Amino acid sequence: MNFDELKSTWNAESTQEVHIPTRIQQLRKAQHPLDKLKRNMKNEGYMQIVAIIFMAFAPQLFTIATNTYLIYYTSYAIVVIISIYYLNIFRHFYQRVCHYTNDTKDNLSEIYYEFKLNIERYHSFGFLLIPFLMVWTAVYTYSRLVEQGKDLSTIPDSNKQLFLIVILITSFFVPAAIVAWTRYFYTPYTKQVKAILDELKEDEL
Repeated sequence: MNFDELKSTWNAESTQEVHIPTRIQQLRKAQHPLDKLKRNMKNEGYMQIVAIIFMAFAPQLFTIATNTYLIYYTSYAIVVIISIYYLNIFRHFYQRVCHYTNDTKDNLSEIYYEFKLNIERYHSFGFLLIPFLMVWTAVYTYSRLVEQGKDLSTIPDSNKQLFLIVILITSFFVPAAIVAWTRYFYTPYTKQVKAILDELKEDEL
């Protein structure tokens, strides 16, 4: 083989398309939904921190009666403790997703099922806020009565029934809102990851 033939053979081989295994391509596809999940988790983490800080000053901002401060801040302290616990769990999982390497199916599968578990934890965290919302509703209503020179004994029975209805509606609305929130911000991307895992499983058959 002369030099020209050798050069032609070399050029032909160098221009051939490098074949990337399908498995690797599928694992790389998971990076996009994971990036979306990371972005939403990060934004929500900031929102929750801002909300906790805002709640600390809510009595002053909404002119709550000072004799209800003890009740409010006791329930607020419980919320802060619970929030720190759950936010710490979410932080560890967020770091896990950030360090994800699209090299193995098992790695992606672990992240998927761990995220499903964290969604359930998120729901539990939201449900634990219901008692605090009830305390806030009661404290706020009482403060408005005090402003008008009234107390609980002067409230008509019809208004008391209305107050109980509002409490019940809130108790049902909050869980529904939390589930709807997770379905909107997280479920579409977890479904994409699940679809990729299903593709990988089919390739193994």
